[in-house]
Amino acid sequence: MTHDSMKLFAYVWLMLALVAASQVLAAEPAPAYTPEQSRMLAVRAAQVDAYGHLADLILAARLPDGRSVGAALGPSGDGEAALRLLLRTARVIGDPRVYSDDVAEVDVEVALEAVVRKVAGLLGLPLDTGKDLAELQTQAVDGCLRAEGRAAPPRDVAAETIRCVEAARPDELPAMFPVGWERVTALGRVEAVSRARARAYAALTAEVRGLRVSPSRTVGDLVAGSPAAESLLDVYIRGLPVAGPPRLMPDRIAEVDVAAAVRDLIRVLKNVRAVAPAGGGVTEDEADQLSMNLKAERLLATGRGLPPPDSCPPEESLPEVPAAPLPDWAAAALDAHGAARLPEDVQDEAEARLLAARAAKARAAADLERQLDAVVLDSRTTVRQRAAKDEVFRRDIRTLLAGARVVRHQPLADGKQWEAVLRLPLMRLWEFSRPREP
Repeated sequence: MTHDSMKLFAYVWLMLALVAASQVLAAEPAPAYTPEQSRMLAVRAAQVDAYGHLADLILAARLPDGRSVGAALGPSGDGEAALRLLLRTARVIGDPRVYSDDVAEVDVEVALEAVVRKVAGLLGLPLDTGKDLAELQTQAVDGCLRAEGRAAPPRDVAAETIRCVEAARPDELPAMFPVGWERVTALGRVEAVSRARARAYAALTAEVRGLRVSPSRTVGDLVAGSPAAESLLDVYIRGLPVAGPPRLMPDRIAEVDVAAAVRDLIRVLKNVRAVAPAGGGVTEDEADQLSMNLKAERLLATGRGLPPPDSCPPEESLPEVPAAPLPDWAAAALDAHGAARLPEDVQDEAEARLLAARAAKARAAADLERQLDAVVLDSRTTVRQRAAKDEVFRRDIRTLLAGARVVRHQPLADGKQWEAVLRLPLMRLWEFSRPREP
């Protein structure tokens, strides 16, 4: 067994031990969350759920040749990981909605143009943001793809992980294991980390070979044509340890960092002179210039990997438990319409359209509230009647209304009016309107 093989073997066994340890820890009773921590974790998990829905939407979209985006990206996972990485930039719309049963909802959006550009770049296709990926075009609102995520506070999040999540910026996606990895097998986690590790070394190798040691020469040029020089550089990079523990990110991407100290790299490049063809290697002046150009003490490369599809079995069916019968209205959705004319006393056309759009949406929201008030929860009580007596339920109703989705928001054919249509599924209403346990 070679030295590299022994290192890889030891690394895999280390990862297996870490996974086993995490499972043992998860089996222990988790510390109780504070109300603030419970809310934060629910909101974060809902955000991750929304990212997942966006990814599913894009991966299922059909290309002009009939293939889905997911099928075209292939089974290696590189393209899908790059796409999911883009979705981390999706913007959270409005404030998170948290109900009295601790369930949180989060809305996110990403520009359709950015998605089409990314898909086109990954597949090498000349996609047109104006006509290709028609399925996504029809689902875009104001040029953006939107998704809603919903989640309860995740279980078994370690206290140290909670502190890291609390310290993260709102626009940053922190690691919060086991969120995102609940259905991935232990071997699937190891495989994801192994893929990430291999790609980290490949990324660092590419970065090092692309470094310029002079205006006309790169490190790749120095070692080209010399197997001994190529081997010397490769042995150095492959011998670098990973920088810190692997990160199992909530969007099911494993991340591994590999770092090279600049001073050690320069020493290796100087040693290349002994084995490289004539004129190879780095001179003292070139080494000094390279150190100045890098302006850092180390080079850092990150590799990312997804678990194999067969390591993510379908979610197990929940055990059958006695449940209240689902009323017909719970599976329905309310649609509310609003329209407004462009104000004639506003000279600026853009401002007039904006005011009409706002008025149309406000009227749709008022219509939606009237419809919701009239929903009959049982044979005797409407939403309005229950809300008048139950303060917690009343707050949940306001939260529910805040999550109404805009399904149409556009000028009418006559060009003088604006139309807005809001849709509100009622399943969440049924969930929180059921009697609460004491």
